[in-house]
Amino acid sequence: MEFEHRPPEPVNGADGATPRPGRPRSHRAEPDHKGRIARRALLIWGAVGIVAAVTGEELVRQTPVGFRRPRPGRTEAAASPSGHQHDATPAPSATPAQPAPPPPTVAEGGRRWSDPAGWGGAVPGPKSAVRITDQVLLDADASVGSLLIEPTGSLVFAKEHSLTLDSAGNIEVRGSLVLAPADTAVHTVRFPNVDERRFKGGGMTVVDSDTGLWVGGAGYLRLDGAARTAWVRAAGALKAGDTGITLASAPTGWKAGDELAVTPTAAPDGEDFSNQYDLCTVRQVNGSTVLLDGPLKHAHPRVAVGGGVTVGAEVLNLTRNVRIEGTEQGRAHIHLTSSRRADVRHAALRWLGPRAEGREKWNGKPVTEPVLGRYGLHFHMLADASRGTVVEGVVVRDAGNHAFVPHMSHGVTFRSCISHNTWEDAYWWDGPQDTRTPQGPSDDIGYESCVASRTVFEPNPRGYRLTGFSLGAGTGSKATDCVAVGVQGATGASGYEWPETSEGVWTFERCLAHNNLENGIFVWLNAQHHHTVSQFVAYHNGGWGIEHGAYLNDFDYTASVLYGNAAGGVAVHALGRDKGTVFDGLLIDAAGQSDYAVSTAKHQLAGQPVTVSRCRLTGYRKAGVAFRATTDGEPDDIQVLDCSFSGNEVWLDPESPAPKRIVLRKAGDGQAVEVSKSGGGKAAPAEWNASVAPVSVPDGPRQPVTPSLRLSDTAATTSRLTA
Repeated sequence: MEFEHRPPEPVNGADGATPRPGRPRSHRAEPDHKGRIARRALLIWGAVGIVAAVTGEELVRQTPVGFRRPRPGRTEAAASPSGHQHDATPAPSATPAQPAPPPPTVAEGGRRWSDPAGWGGAVPGPKSAVRITDQVLLDADASVGSLLIEPTGSLVFAKEHSLTLDSAGNIEVRGSLVLAPADTAVHTVRFPNVDERRFKGGGMTVVDSDTGLWVGGAGYLRLDGAARTAWVRAAGALKAGDTGITLASAPTGWKAGDELAVTPTAAPDGEDFSNQYDLCTVRQVNGSTVLLDGPLKHAHPRVAVGGGVTVGAEVLNLTRNVRIEGTEQGRAHIHLTSSRRADVRHAALRWLGPRAEGREKWNGKPVTEPVLGRYGLHFHMLADASRGTVVEGVVVRDAGNHAFVPHMSHGVTFRSCISHNTWEDAYWWDGPQDTRTPQGPSDDIGYESCVASRTVFEPNPRGYRLTGFSLGAGTGSKATDCVAVGVQGATGASGYEWPETSEGVWTFERCLAHNNLENGIFVWLNAQHHHTVSQFVAYHNGGWGIEHGAYLNDFDYTASVLYGNAAGGVAVHALGRDKGTVFDGLLIDAAGQSDYAVSTAKHQLAGQPVTVSRCRLTGYRKAGVAFRATTDGEPDDIQVLDCSFSGNEVWLDPESPAPKRIVLRKAGDGQAVEVSKSGGGKAAPAEWNASVAPVSVPDGPRQPVTPSLRLSDTAATTSRLTA
């Protein structure tokens, strides 16, 4: 039968949802993509479900236009598929965090996919545009051209069977899609024929050319794999040639055949120190001992950083028995705009996040760019509708675009998740369009025991400020017990970043950054609020443990350990805004890797003093603190109080201007001195390149503090859903 499909008139969604508040604005031009598909040959299969069998490569990849609905309350013109919709003035979070309700009960009822009678005589094939309006149980491997699950429909994978659903085009979920296999089974959704050159990118609506998994309306996505310990640290040093790993604790759920990534831990003076990963396969698991199918290629030393912290390499388990995949040649994506909370646990999301060729070239070859809005796992502008969502034990790997994106979606917790080998910032949401526009906030975001591993950029020399965790705008968010390792990039790249014009107030505790090509932490923020970083550990990074800018802000760094970072422990660009930034009670051990433990840099604006207090500075080659503010900026305004040193205490760069004020009181001294350029007072030790004069400070002497930290050697425990 032949008939003509026409786009439907704009209507409210079946769930009666109201549109998101705010005024739409686009990041790019919005060409008209509403062209009518004229007279396609469609075979109607009838019965309870409907399959549209279509011919031709182009139509195979299309979601059936006649079955597509615009987003509730929005016309097609207002939600053009190529424009990434944002609110010009983001609506603030209005609802406090609430616990998620129990997950819905999922039954393996309804008709079976393999039963031809349910499809009017023939089971759908690889060129079929499938529409489900009832309950369907996937009980056999299947291949379709596209799939639409209507609000009244559901597709549940049979629990006891290993099953794969291939789709050449989009899978759109407005009803329910459930992959919840038994521990011994594997459920896979795969997009085997993605052509990334066809992607348009955009915001709220499904785009036929942008192949992926779309969950909209009041659709429900349940990915509920077998629980696995996401990562565990090695209990000892690992040597090249080892065929077994003893872990700090016995992992849950690890099996023969699981893929592991062993993170680099070597010192930054070695070649390729940030890329020395071992990818290996489990042969056998005996308690906390894991036997491998082959020898390790690299050494992974266990590192005693101080403060009671000795850490081994993280061993990341990348295998899950729920899988959403593109292919290495064509990456898909997951896009959630549903008003219903998703349940995403213990899933491996691989080859997602498409890229497109840009206009620029590097070494004669086109440089690829990420496709806007098409990420690994993307919660898109859900506001308070996403509150209570928990993403647990999920792996995003080999992604061409951001891994985890709660964009203007509040109250999402990511627990024991892993991003491995991801292009662009791994944990992120959309930044501002320019440095004068604030970022749209996502409130009450939680990163608990999450890992950003090997985050990359193309080309790497242009990877300025690439980061594992972008700690963006919003309130009530927290990052605790997380790990950033192997982040590549160029100037300003880091494991964790507080980006400019994107101020969010975060609880930041017990996080670790190591073997990143540049910094552990990078702050470039003119802050209105006070920020605290506590119990942070940075070791063997190629830049600074902490690089702190930009102009004026107030941060407290407390009880932290910075060990063996190639540039040094702390670089200070910013001066204080109101009370000033304080580094208090830090152990900064350069471990022979750098000339200085702490160094100042160019200050753009005059501000309040920065204080380094009660710290232990050791292992440096030239001086504990170097004052190196440049001649074209504001002079240094620094207090170094009650710190201990392993050698020469300070050094004034002869190229820097006269400081506004440098105050030094070494641990054990009762008298503070003001340090100035040579010739301004009593001669200081020659290696200081300075003069000194007595000065009073308000507070009396205190003793240095050695931080006592306790980092967990294993990921936070996760579990399956109970319903």
